[in-house]
Amino acid sequence: MPSWLFILLRAIYLRFPDRLRPSLKKCFFRCLIRFKSLILFRPVCAGKRVEFLCFEIANLEDFEFLGPKQGEVLIETFCSLVSPGTERAILCGLPGMRHHFPHTPGYSAAGVVANVGKGVKVLKIGDRVAGMIHHASHETVLPERLFKVPDGVSYEEASFLMLGFVALQGIRKARIVPGDRVVIIGQGLIGQISSRLARLCGASKIIAVAATRNREKTALLAGADEFLSLSEEQHWLRDVRADVVIEAAGTPQAVAIACNCARENGRLSLIGSSRGLGREVDVWELMQKKKLTVVGAHSSTVPEKDASRSRWTYRQEGSLFLELLQTGRLTVSDLITWRARPDDCNRVYEVLGDGGHEHVGIIFNWREDKGRPVSGGKNKPCSAMV
Repeated sequence: MPSWLFILLRAIYLRFPDRLRPSLKKCFFRCLIRFKSLILFRPVCAGKRVEFLCFEIANLEDFEFLGPKQGEVLIETFCSLVSPGTERAILCGLPGMRHHFPHTPGYSAAGVVANVGKGVKVLKIGDRVAGMIHHASHETVLPERLFKVPDGVSYEEASFLMLGFVALQGIRKARIVPGDRVVIIGQGLIGQISSRLARLCGASKIIAVAATRNREKTALLAGADEFLSLSEEQHWLRDVRADVVIEAAGTPQAVAIACNCARENGRLSLIGSSRGLGREVDVWELMQKKKLTVVGAHSSTVPEKDASRSRWTYRQEGSLFLELLQTGRLTVSDLITWRARPDDCNRVYEVLGDGGHEHVGIIFNWREDKGRPVSGGKNKPCSAMV
């Protein structure tokens, strides 16, 4: 929309009384999307999605969008997985998170292809897929950002794809070898998936570290040999002497703790996006003096092609994660502690804002009314056309 037209429409909009503006805005966008539909020869679709309306306010909202254009597919979502750290940081406005409201959260989900645009050959209607999808009942997505879900892997398990992708990056860049003593800082979803992956790499001992003991049970079930709580005495930090430390908490304080847990010449892999302000950090004492190797494993550093031993591509990591699930070498379904209805989203984020308590994996179930598990298999896609 040209800037002059936007200014004109805004001036007209502001002349209306406050009580009429929400209805006016809704009517305007309904007309606008239908006008685009006529011009572009694309159908208008309807769905529901979770929206952060403002700080600390989440709601399930109706929305309309255009059907898939050339090279896109329409996905009907079955399950979407909450990324607790990232979504809580956005909703609560933690330092380092810059997002405008309303904001649609979520980036890891699984569902079925409901429609395809022209030119799409790699996917067809009815294919089970997973990938970068918001917390929404329907969404148009580029096929190259999606992965076909193999037989034997449920929608719930497949919805872990993007968080598993992040954990794989951290483990790969840490270069764990058989016999390594590994410490995992942070026992959220990524931390606990990392424990299981570290076990597959041959770690001799895995120590889980968290702020409290709320997630001790699931951490030990996830593959950790020992659990240490930061709410208790911390004199044990320098006695851990880990070969590899995986920092999955995403705070400056966790980075300092990770450095203290590492042995001299140890390796530190930073998975999380550190949120918060770190002041008076003694880099010499924490890192240089101990000759630590520190590597960042953020998803933004993943190459599109030309992979190396420590830098696999997006497609390689995603395919590997699904293969590990299919073969049973990795399990994630037991990490699900809450199967929530999408219309319970505000309650879900209230719990996360309060620390999450004992919850680890939270699934929004878009297909079934009572939060029952969504299993694999063939499903008839429904239409989102209006």
